[in-house]
Amino acid sequence: MSKPSIGFLSQSELDAIHNASLKILERTGIKVGSKKALDVLKKAGANVDYASNNASIPRNLVQEALEMAPKTITYGARNPNYDFVLDKQTPHFTTTGMPAFIIDGETGERRNSTMEDLALYTRIVDYLKNVHSVWPSMVTTDIPGPMQCLTEFITVARNTAKHVEHEALNASDARYQIEIATALVGSKEQLKKRPIISAVQCVFSPLTYEKGMMEGAMEYARAGVPVVVMPMPLSGTTGPVTSAGTMALNNAEFMGDLVILEFVNPGAPVVYSPGVGAVNFKTGYHRWAPESSLMHLGLAQLAHHYGLPSEVGVMGGGSKLLDAQAGYQKAISIITALLMTPDIALGLGGLGGCASPETLIIDNEIIDYALRYIVGLEVNDDTLALDVIDKVGPGGHFLGEKHTLQHFREGWMPEITDMETFEIWEKKGSKSIAQIAKEKTREILATHKPEPIPQDIQKEISKILKRAEAELL
Repeated sequence: MSKPSIGFLSQSELDAIHNASLKILERTGIKVGSKKALDVLKKAGANVDYASNNASIPRNLVQEALEMAPKTITYGARNPNYDFVLDKQTPHFTTTGMPAFIIDGETGERRNSTMEDLALYTRIVDYLKNVHSVWPSMVTTDIPGPMQCLTEFITVARNTAKHVEHEALNASDARYQIEIATALVGSKEQLKKRPIISAVQCVFSPLTYEKGMMEGAMEYARAGVPVVVMPMPLSGTTGPVTSAGTMALNNAEFMGDLVILEFVNPGAPVVYSPGVGAVNFKTGYHRWAPESSLMHLGLAQLAHHYGLPSEVGVMGGGSKLLDAQAGYQKAISIITALLMTPDIALGLGGLGGCASPETLIIDNEIIDYALRYIVGLEVNDDTLALDVIDKVGPGGHFLGEKHTLQHFREGWMPEITDMETFEIWEKKGSKSIAQIAKEKTREILATHKPEPIPQDIQKEISKILKRAEAELL
């Protein structure tokens, strides 16, 4: 089977980025807001200055952390049928993460997102076959700030039986999420064996680890919950203007976090997730650019080089509408990213910095197309079909042949993409892809019911939430 693939950085270039990252950690060092994390680094052998919260990390600690980190990770789900493994062989997909806005499906207007929006959005994800996990795709702006993370987590968990990826802004958030996840799977041992949650930890570029998220990540690491470490340097502002420099910084920031988490709990599951981007120097804002995709591809290749599981941002774009720009940016980014085979591709359902249910439907279709593309094609005696060609001969046709019946289902068939003649399309109402996606959204919400959480576990979770409200509010 011939499968298309990509790997554009040479071994010497990978080594150069790696060595540059080690020099950054040794010479420049990192700033860590958590004394607990600094204590971990100090005990491991790093040079720690508690007065400035700075630490320099020797390269031997990075090597030890890389050796301790698992090379495959099981992602469990409330329904074990949705379990999957991060093994660098098969790509999986998750949603865009945490915008505070949604494109209203009925009015088309941008507005603040709510808990109900998140619940409905998650039900759509639960239905779609190409989405394997859910990062809460919007902030619940109608919930008090201290309870937002926990509310978002449980809202998603109630509306899908798939894996849930979230984050914690502090150790308390993490502990409550771990407690709820433990209730859902039955025990701490089961949670370690089949973690039904994972957690994103963002590094504040350049080289800064905020206390709350760092200590939350340490709680996850102790519990055996996968931590998705996502540095987010922007070339020219929070990272060097050159792509290579930004990649080296991103890699150093990941490695600094990896060292902390592995020395907190040797063998803690950690996922490599580059969040690099480029800046528009006319405005100072993030821009979707080819350089961003190249940096993501290069760092995904570096994750493969380390043997680490990876989660890579794809399906980005700057368009604010479901238009041609949204389509071509998403399609180009997803197909190129899948040629690197990330364990998880991140970014479904986002549109111009907002969550969009209709975009989620279309992204699911783009993925379906891309997955067929990366399968490649097979050349053998059967697929060359010489006997069939000889039988049909000049001027014949192949429609009635047994060979056609055996293989025709291997071709890609769309669910919402229009492939009809103009006359048939016109007869069906001359609908745009956006209209079709809106109708599909309504159909899913009217008919699809996610697998419910058992009542006894619901009661236990309610008690946990009451305790959390008493503490956090």
